[in-house]
Amino acid sequence: MTSQFPGPHPARVLVLVVLFLSLAFLIHGSARLPKAGAQGEDPYEAEVAKAKDLLRRRRYEDALKSFKRANDLREKKSAECFYGMAQAFQGLEAYKNVVESCEHVVEFANGDVQLQAQAYNLEGIALQTQAAVKDQKKLQDAEAAFRKALALNAPIPMVHYNLGFTLMELGRDAEGAAELKKYIDVDPNGSQAESAAKLIENPRRAREAFAPDFSITTADGEYISLDDLKGKVVLLDFWGTWCPPCVESVPALRDLQKRFAKEPGFKMISVSNDGDELKWRGFIEKNQMLAWTQYLDKDRHVVRAFEVKAYPTYILLDTEGIVRFREVSTAWERTGTLPDAIKKYLKQGAK
Repeated sequence: MTSQFPGPHPARVLVLVVLFLSLAFLIHGSARLPKAGAQGEDPYEAEVAKAKDLLRRRRYEDALKSFKRANDLREKKSAECFYGMAQAFQGLEAYKNVVESCEHVVEFANGDVQLQAQAYNLEGIALQTQAAVKDQKKLQDAEAAFRKALALNAPIPMVHYNLGFTLMELGRDAEGAAELKKYIDVDPNGSQAESAAKLIENPRRAREAFAPDFSITTADGEYISLDDLKGKVVLLDFWGTWCPPCVESVPALRDLQKRFAKEPGFKMISVSNDGDELKWRGFIEKNQMLAWTQYLDKDRHVVRAFEVKAYPTYILLDTEGIVRFREVSTAWERTGTLPDAIKKYLKQGAK
């Protein structure tokens, strides 16, 4: 699967959702969780506790079923359960269902302003994700949802960030910057404070797929950050010695490195998530892979940052750090799409 533009900034959205889930648990979960097996335990509370535990463990389908069972015990009118279902649907990327569930939360929340604001925020995230930058109508609907959340005056600083980002996606940079500044003012040490500052400095980050910040220490002991790579066309090769197609692609990667080795503006980095460092080092030495940069992603922070879920995955960044090419397979060896993309962005960077 190849894409010249990766779409809805999955890494950013998932970060927001994780934060959102944590906030929901703190407010609506831990204070009421019953002890398992307690005598006289309320069936509804027990089922909700089970559902929340499944959600925490990212077992989204099971969590969804459990929330539905609990909701049945409340005549399908539990705002808490609908909110849990919305979170599970978000994890399953069923964004239409997220929106529908959030609307039920608002309907049955009975004056719970905090829960209503959370529902509007999650609804906005789902709509913004569906929009994938291009769908102006959905972006406008997302804006409306975020504004409804803010109108409730609930203490959720992230809503300002989400609204600001969406306004910039709509091309309303001044309005977006104003919301992002509000986010920084309210939560200066927030998880997205640095991202908000970068968006204010360069609103294009909301409309184009800039690579997430990352840093590595290579196999030969060199520290490299995303900032160090500015001005270069960078190929990230996500692989593992346990992956047969990855191993089979090594000769093609060697040829690719040789082809562009004389280009000062090109850098290739192979990112492995192997669990056995000795095996990994032995493999890269035996197969002459030290001709280009090698990195063992022990804690998978680079894999997670780029939302890599299948191997091999090839991601190409242009000289500004924007993701311009992404392919999950070795099809480029036959089609030539990857070498062509490298040449294209090297040429653009030289202008």
